[in-house]
Amino acid sequence: MEHQVFLRQLETHALSAADFNHRAHLYAAWGYRREYPAPEAAARCAHALSRFAMVHGAVGKYNHTLTMALLAIAYTRIESCPSLADDWDAFLSHCRDLEHDARAVLGEYYSSARLSDDMARKAFVKPDKKPLPVSCLLN
Repeated sequence: MEHQVFLRQLETHALSAADFNHRAHLYAAWGYRREYPAPEAAARCAHALSRFAMVHGAVGKYNHTLTMALLAIAYTRIESCPSLADDWDAFLSHCRDLEHDARAVLGEYYSSARLSDDMARKAFVKPDKKPLPVSCLLN
């Protein structure tokens, strides 16, 4: 599906919650970054995901820290190789670790306790292992 159509369906909650898996989350992250600079893309993506979870009765599944951390990592990779923003398959190939084991990637930055803390679900908390690559979100 064309990324703009996908994002419109995400924002209007027309997508089925059952079909919105981890790969769809990555597609949303990539689609927003394709359309907007990293800081705006991250804000729009996080907002869309949290609203989608709320509308579909899955508020407890949304974790703001997890979302923002993964966006920072993914968008840093795009920043280092800008052509990834234009090619979903190239992005996915370059980010296999995010697709197959995002928790392990996040484990480089966060302890399980920090990520599962209730505060991390509601607001961004800084990593407790090493700093995230966030320069792309600051410009």
